[in-house]
Order: sequence, then C-alpha cells, then structure tokens
Amino acid sequence: MKDTTAPPAALAASPASGHGMALDLSLFLVMSLVWGMTWVAAKIGITAMPPIFFAALRYVLVAALFLAVTPGVLGLLRGPLGARVLLTGLLVNTGTYALLLWGMQHVASGIAGLVNLTMIAVGLYGLAMLRGEEKPSWRHALALLLGMAGLGALFFDRMGLQGGMLELWGLLAIILGSLCYCLGSVLSRPLLDHASAFQLTGAQALTGGAGLVVLTLALEPVSLGSFAVLGQGRVLACLGFMVIFGTFVAYTIYLRLMRNWGSARAGLYAFVSPVVALLLGALAFGEPLGIRQALGAALMLGAAAIAVRR
Repeated sequence: MKDTTAPPAALAASPASGHGMALDLSLFLVMSLVWGMTWVAAKIGITAMPPIFFAALRYVLVAALFLAVTPGVLGLLRGPLGARVLLTGLLVNTGTYALLLWGMQHVASGIAGLVNLTMIAVGLYGLAMLRGEEKPSWRHALALLLGMAGLGALFFDRMGLQGGMLELWGLLAIILGSLCYCLGSVLSRPLLDHASAFQLTGAQALTGGAGLVVLTLALEPVSLGSFAVLGQGRVLACLGFMVIFGTFVAYTIYLRLMRNWGSARAGLYAFVSPVVALLLGALAFGEPLGIRQALGAALMLGAAAIAVRR
C-alpha cells in the first residue's frame, strides 16, 4: 500500500541530499529530546494510575488521533501486509510495555534503565547485522562500549540487587520487553517501503493499544474510577504529551530515521535521551546530578556522536 498522504515537509525530505542528512540529524535530536522528556511524563503517569492502564490509554488515544488525521491506517491493516503490521504493533507496543512495566515494578530503577537501554542499542545493532542491514565496524563497536560505560556511570548508585526470584523474573521481563522492541523495530523497516511513517505509526498504535487494553483488563484493578485520575491536570498533561509528542511526533521520526539510517543508528537515541531525562529529573524531582552523572552523560553523548557520523 503506497502512501496516499502528503506528510509534512520535515518528514518527507529526501535523505540523499546534504539538506536531507542535516534534517535527519536535526530530527534525531528532536526525537531524543522528546523521548528524554517522556521519562518524566511516564513517571508521573504510572504513579497516578496502573502502569499498563496508562500505556493502554496512551495508545488508544494515539490510534484515535491517527485515524482522524491520516488516511490509509485501516487500509494498511486490511491489506496484504496486515499480518506483519499486526505483529510489529504487538511487539513494539503491547509486548514491550507490558513486560517492561511489569519488570520495572520488581527491579531497581537503575538496573532496569541500564538493561533496557543497553539492550536497545546492542539488540538493534545485532539484529540489523543478522538481516544484512549493517556490517561490523570499529566505529559502532566503540560507540556501544562508550555508551554502555556511560549508562553504567549514570545508573551506578541505583543498581542494588536483592537476589530474590521475583527480581530475577523482573530482569527477564525487562530483557524480553527490550527484545520485543528491537525485533518489532527491525521488522518495521521493510514495511516503510509500502506505507508512510504516519500510516505505520497509526496502525501499530491501533493493534498495540488493543493488546494493552486486553492486558490491563485482565491483570490490573481497573474500574470507572481509574479514569477519575485524569481530572488531575498534571496527569492529563503528561498523557497528552506522551500521545502528541512521544508517539505522534517522536515515533514517526523514529520510523523515518529507521528507513533512512537503518535501525542500528536510529536506536542510538538510547544514549542521548537518558541525558535529557537526567537533567529534567534533577530539575523536576531533585534527583542527584554530580560528577559521575556528568561523566556518564559525556560518554553517552560522545558515543552517539561517533556512531551517527558517517
């Protein structure tokens, strides 16, 4: 199914020209900034309501938004690629968030962040090599080593392990959730030859959101009273930010970058977004920001700069 929409120029420019490459880099920075900010928004949201319920609300609203403004979303699901779109939506949205959010309830936040972000950067690169999209290079290997060192420095003081079985299951859930995201991302790239990033984002939000609705009804204590929390302005604002900027803007950019750069380079936001989250966490929640955190941030930004350059 070919694109039937006229997407904004910022997302439609050709990557072949110098202008296109500069635009992609600018969009990468926007995406990393937004996804760094969503860490703070998500933290506020999941402390006010059941976490899978919050994720389900997000993607139901995203799906409704795309159905309203983007022609071809339902057609993509009904067409010959429908099964693959369904699979990627369930992997990227349902599997990822259900497993990650459950695992994060049983694992220290530092360990959860370190495992998730490392798995994204390494997993996307590994899967891209298996599919022949990437070749081993010293540049990307160095970037991964620096980035992982930076993540370790950033989360060092929040990496306590208690050793209980529930914690081990939580770690396994985080690993599996991260792998779901990586696999879904890599499988999404070929779909962009047949649909626009807007159509694919909308279709994946629709299928992933439906899966999250089923899970929250089955696993969480959800009732009509759960919606009352949306009356709190801060929670509603966070949900709106996640819908409009976290998915409609940032995830659509991510799909464009996967098409133009490949999944391995696009996934390097995993080394930039934590720096944004670190600064916002210090401002919003008084979280520590010292020499070790600054060193970790410098290593991660350096890693992204090394790998993004051609």
